[in-house]
Amino acid sequence: MRSLALISLALIVACGILPSEQASTTTIPTTTTTSTAIIGTEPSNVGCPADAAFVDRDRVTRMDQPSSDTNSLGLISWQVDEGCERFEVDFETTEGAPATTPPPVVVEFLTSRQILRVWADVETTVVTDQLVETPLVDRLFVVRALDGGMFIDFHLAAPAQARVAISNSPARLSLELQAGPEPFTTRALVSDRVVVVAPGDGLETSSIVEIGGYARTFEGNVLVIATAAGEVAAETNVTAADWVGTWGEFRASIQLPLGEASLFVGEESPDDGRLTGINLSLTVR
Repeated sequence: MRSLALISLALIVACGILPSEQASTTTIPTTTTTSTAIIGTEPSNVGCPADAAFVDRDRVTRMDQPSSDTNSLGLISWQVDEGCERFEVDFETTEGAPATTPPPVVVEFLTSRQILRVWADVETTVVTDQLVETPLVDRLFVVRALDGGMFIDFHLAAPAQARVAISNSPARLSLELQAGPEPFTTRALVSDRVVVVAPGDGLETSSIVEIGGYARTFEGNVLVIATAAGEVAAETNVTAADWVGTWGEFRASIQLPLGEASLFVGEESPDDGRLTGINLSLTVR
């Protein structure tokens, strides 16, 4: 019997089917299959991580804050990964130190979707404007609002969708952008000292035209002149909310006759009376 057992054991060893070797052999296909599955589901690294949802129009976020030690908009920084752009806005105290609690914030796309506006309840700013030139953002402006606080207008270079995270200690707003699905309806018009957000150039409008934008003209004076058939059809002068510390928001309203009209928004030089600013065309229906 002992010799028969030894012969059986010898046959098992010869065939390579010891129990420990069976366990080792069966784990190899499992490991290979798992590795293949991970490779097959790896993200493409195009666009931002799929965490919170993105918004491509209207309100992105609103945060009400009962109290805050923030007084100023601090530095604005950004980095670009493949298909994902991340902007960070720091908030500062009156002394210029990093704030611990962010102020009330509203982030929304304007009607045209070409501008993403970040409004914050602050008094001052470190940055007034910045050329960005990423795939999604052309430039940004920091503007004192007529209704209080300041806003940052991100002028988009291509359609985008956005999401926002706001953190404490230090107080910071983080904005992520990735490509959006729909084109702009209009674009803002930009000159050295005037930006016209609305109306857009070449649009049809009603006889009452609402003009909005921001400026750094002398003493904040913004001149609006409308001409039709070679004659001045309307003229008004308004004052922007700032011009020394940063850009100042302005609003104006004029009434135009039916037909084609040209609109000038800018300033008159105190030296030679020359008009400098933005010209656009409208069709009044």
